[in-house]
Amino acid sequence: MHEPVFAQAARTPDATAVITPTRTLTYAELTDHALHIAQGLRAQGTRPGELVAVSMHKGWEQIAAVLGILHADAAYVPIDPELPHERITYLLTHTDTRTVLTQPDTTHIDWPTTITPLTIEDNAPWYHTPTPHQPTRTPTDLAYVIFTSGSTGQPKGVMIDHRGALNTIHDINNRTQLTPHDSVLGISSLSFDLSVWDIFGTLTAGATLVLPNPGTQRDPHHWNHLLTHHHITTWNSVPALFELLTEHRNQNNTPPNTTLKTALLSGDWIPLTLPQRAKNTFPHLQLHSLGGATEASIWSIHHPITNIPTEWTSIPYGKPLTNQTMHILDHHQNPRPPYTTGHIHIGGTGVALGYWKDPQKTSNAFTTHPHTKQRLYKTGDLGRYWPDGTIEFLGREDHQVKINGYRIELGEIDTTLTTHPHIHTTLTTTHHTTNRENKRLITYIVPTNPENPPTTEDLRNWLREKLPHYMIPHTIITLDEIPLTPNGKINHKALPDPTTNPTNRTHTPPNTPTEHTLTTIWTELLNPTQPLSTTDNLFELGADSLLALRATAAADRHGLHLQLPDIFQNPTITQQALV
Repeated sequence: MHEPVFAQAARTPDATAVITPTRTLTYAELTDHALHIAQGLRAQGTRPGELVAVSMHKGWEQIAAVLGILHADAAYVPIDPELPHERITYLLTHTDTRTVLTQPDTTHIDWPTTITPLTIEDNAPWYHTPTPHQPTRTPTDLAYVIFTSGSTGQPKGVMIDHRGALNTIHDINNRTQLTPHDSVLGISSLSFDLSVWDIFGTLTAGATLVLPNPGTQRDPHHWNHLLTHHHITTWNSVPALFELLTEHRNQNNTPPNTTLKTALLSGDWIPLTLPQRAKNTFPHLQLHSLGGATEASIWSIHHPITNIPTEWTSIPYGKPLTNQTMHILDHHQNPRPPYTTGHIHIGGTGVALGYWKDPQKTSNAFTTHPHTKQRLYKTGDLGRYWPDGTIEFLGREDHQVKINGYRIELGEIDTTLTTHPHIHTTLTTTHHTTNRENKRLITYIVPTNPENPPTTEDLRNWLREKLPHYMIPHTIITLDEIPLTPNGKINHKALPDPTTNPTNRTHTPPNTPTEHTLTTIWTELLNPTQPLSTTDNLFELGADSLLALRATAAADRHGLHLQLPDIFQNPTITQQALV
């Protein structure tokens, strides 16, 4: 396999490659931008294999940037411009990045003096006229580095080569029969490896990639508009976002959509009831459950979802993708028999090169099978075989969790919090609001001075300066000490229930008709153990995207025109009543 990740698309130059709310690019225009970027990077001294950062909001510029970087024989590292400045600086320094590709609306970022920011736009002044260039990359060269949460307090960069990424892309395109007539809605962040298939899977097939507006990560109304307007045929996301879209359509009694034919769901548990609900609104839909790890080139395992037997407690993980292997092993790396729990390992073409500049973590996570001598990645997941070879996923064996598809090492939150001068000890865990698909982060703290503990908002502000938004705990609870068992281990059963924790809570009853209506709506949705206060942060009490969507529908029935973004921006009843 000697093709690069950006294999030649099967489309004519004037076919549509990328559609955004403000700009449409043909394959010829996208290629022209990519070649100008590549030549400009080489003129800047970019070396083969060097990492070039991409720090942009969603838009056509992202696509041109990653293509240009790969055409320059370099590798790309996405860095979300919304990350805290401290984390952006760390990522740029840690990756030895000299160049970052940006958009006009991200030029406000205070880049380190060692970094050269280059803005992508029409006729950018640093563009150079492309000249003939013989690519030097090989299938095992680095294609991209994506950073995930790390248990020691710093993120870890997963290194993926061209061969691994392209193997997965070709496999999924063959299974879904993606063609030049298809349109893919690319909603995943560039920092999330689902975007790798969104971009290169779409372009390799010669299909059209449709990008939503920046900042619409939880806006099913916008997604539904794009689905209809651009005749989207293929969806790719974590289950929670697809469920949000399905719920939105069902609540609004939207007529069935006959265009969407494929949905790729991965990154978290798929609710058992979701496939049937999805079929009701997308009658021609084929649902695919996919799994794996960032360390194994997007996905490694697949299960086509057809019928859901009543005895199932979860949707199967599935069977390995082409040129990939899955192993259920014990602690001695011996195979486990059917129906016996073991540790899931991934082998084959997709296994990552390792972690960027971290040989110790690489050695800990990547092993060699003692019998086959195959290189394996130990996922930290638990699973078991069914007699037919299908793997059932059973959860995690460590302190890593996934919330809405984001991989979070709970230890990274605790390590960051313990650098706060007024924190002695912390313990971060998860709480399930209604079922195992809906989790939220809970942090228990022991302050250095119990008489004067830091406030929840102080701690959140501290974390916002250091961690991505999805790693900020929903609830922070102050304790005198972390409860322990007689053996000295943490006694999780003795931790206070976050749904009943009274932490400095003052009850404020509703005063206006609108507040009374919203209080009734949220009480029915949350079923709290004590009366809601109009000043309560509803997301700390268990609200999530789905409940927020249901709240907007209920509010509409009462004549209140509340939109989903309004609820996220105004998490209390008092605030929502003023919208």
